[in-house]
Amino acid sequence: MPNVPLDLPRQLDLAQFISDEAHDLRSPFNQIVGFSKLLLNNPSAAYPLEMQKEDTATVYRNGQRALMLLNGLIDIARLQRHEKELNPIELDLKSLLEQSISNWKKINPAAMFQPQYTIFTSITQFSADELFLRQILGSFITVVSQYIDSQGAVTLTVEDEPNGLIFKVTGTGKKIQPFSMLDLHMQGYLGRTMLELHQGEIRLAAETEDGAAIHFALTTKSASSG
Repeated sequence: MPNVPLDLPRQLDLAQFISDEAHDLRSPFNQIVGFSKLLLNNPSAAYPLEMQKEDTATVYRNGQRALMLLNGLIDIARLQRHEKELNPIELDLKSLLEQSISNWKKINPAAMFQPQYTIFTSITQFSADELFLRQILGSFITVVSQYIDSQGAVTLTVEDEPNGLIFKVTGTGKKIQPFSMLDLHMQGYLGRTMLELHQGEIRLAAETEDGAAIHFALTTKSASSG
């Protein structure tokens, strides 16, 4: 099938977004409350340890999910109020990719796959806002992972282009549809907006035959090679 463009919003009405996505925004809190109640109301003797561990893990996963969604809403509000500014520093490319993947795994503990990266450039260091760029990568990993099942794979590839670097975030595997548009719109908006603050641009954002892919370009005028 031909690639289908992904909707990574350039504009987002925060009040309307919260209203439209109220059910999915509440969902992790409902899970936290429900499974916490189970843990509190069952005497340990009648509540097998293995079940306690599973329910505690459910509370933890949903706690991380709730925190990610709350942070996303806060970041959207701050971006729209122009309260987030770039703080570029010299970054190590390999460390940036490793930390971005590690942070994503921490806030997505239910993910069965470990994103992998490959570097096809001699550039080792460049100037950018570290927190923004880690969030851009994390946001786009979240988006593409919505289109593949738990046995799929997510890869980050970095390549040269004349004025900088191309980052390719790709999800491949057995195709599924996103359970909701919440992550696509929230993380798509955050990733695109933070990227454009870096004067970067989206080159591809599409649902593919076996998953989804987002490619973006970043100018790296002060880049150095190893």
